[in-house]
Amino acid sequence: MAPRYLVALLTGSAWLALASCQSEGDDDAVGGAGGSAGRPAGAAGAGKGGAAGLNGGGTAGSSAATGGAAPAGGTTGATAASGQGAAGATAGSASGGAAGSNGTAGTGLATGGAGASSGSSGSSGSGGTPSAGEGGVGPSSGGEGGGSNPNGSDYDATVLADSPVMYLAMSALSGTEPDLTGHGHDGTYHGGAAPSATLPNGDHAADFEGNPHYVSVPSHAALSIPTTQNLTWEAWIRPDVLQFDDDSSGYVDWMGKCEEYSPTCEWEARMYNMTNSSDRCNRLSAYAFNPTANLGSGAFWEATTCGTIQASSWYHVVGEYTLEETPNGCDDTYPGRIDIWVNGVKWNQSTHGDTGCMSQYEIAPVANDSPLNIGTMAKDAWFQGSIAKVAIYGKRLSNEQIAHHYQVMTGKAPTGSCQSTCSFD
Repeated sequence: MAPRYLVALLTGSAWLALASCQSEGDDDAVGGAGGSAGRPAGAAGAGKGGAAGLNGGGTAGSSAATGGAAPAGGTTGATAASGQGAAGATAGSASGGAAGSNGTAGTGLATGGAGASSGSSGSSGSGGTPSAGEGGVGPSSGGEGGGSNPNGSDYDATVLADSPVMYLAMSALSGTEPDLTGHGHDGTYHGGAAPSATLPNGDHAADFEGNPHYVSVPSHAALSIPTTQNLTWEAWIRPDVLQFDDDSSGYVDWMGKCEEYSPTCEWEARMYNMTNSSDRCNRLSAYAFNPTANLGSGAFWEATTCGTIQASSWYHVVGEYTLEETPNGCDDTYPGRIDIWVNGVKWNQSTHGDTGCMSQYEIAPVANDSPLNIGTMAKDAWFQGSIAKVAIYGKRLSNEQIAHHYQVMTGKAPTGSCQSTCSFD
């Protein structure tokens, strides 16, 4: 990468910096991306004696919603009618044993809902009546044609119930990482197979070892802020180190849609080293940019005590952008705001002036053709650690939804608060 030549101006609490390649300019926490001289570059398995398993989509009556196989002596569940999941198998005969729990049909919205949870096969003995299970939840639109996630966890089901436009569990480790929404935004692993790390709920995910390991997703309008005027990204990260070997002036952009910097920059997720020249100890940030990159507007979450963020610990990070709301005191000539949560604790924009406002650096996001990269953004800085459960939404998540996602993964409610800095209580 070309060396950076910086000219800096420090005035009060505002820090501005310009660079020939990548600019960093968090005003009380906003950092820029690159400058103008940017770097070039299952189908649902039938339940055993129940209805079809969790269905990632499919139109009515497709194989993703056919009836489950019956236990010995039972009959096969019926094929789904339009807009419903398949009914389960009937009870087994006396010689075949009692039928296992039977999921009722799941209800889809629009076309093709997901099937109910699978029932288990019956034990030997006399025939019996299956008990009803709850129906599976389909995506709000009914979903496009796609596979199911037969090995998915409760966390995966919780995220999918909130209708992301893309959801990568990050558990394939090599080859293709499937988009579990069925929308086709599959990722591709680069740099060879990744080791596996274990999440708090026992699920597994890729553990990136730095250069050249990352996942790329082809550009799509659904991954851009202007498409719906709202965009939320969500991920679980576990840094293996707190000082990255291949950083970019003290930080790593661990995910983003800004591979070439200018002229196709859009947004990014960033983590700072513990020690850096800007004194931003392991700050976590969400940024938005103009297509030409340079300085970006953003939000940040920084702990009151350096050392709060620890290596080999998991963190739930959510960045959110909207062009439909502007914080008080910000110039609505460039409307919009940016927010960030860590472990369900939201930063406090009201204590940071125009940080968190699109107008801070006159940002008007534009949908461009940069791929979405995970593990790096522009292939000039590399994350060392695990990145899991990456979801993109074409809407804003509520505080309650974000807290619920954290609780489903960890079994704990979020605790903590933010003023100018943040803490986990």
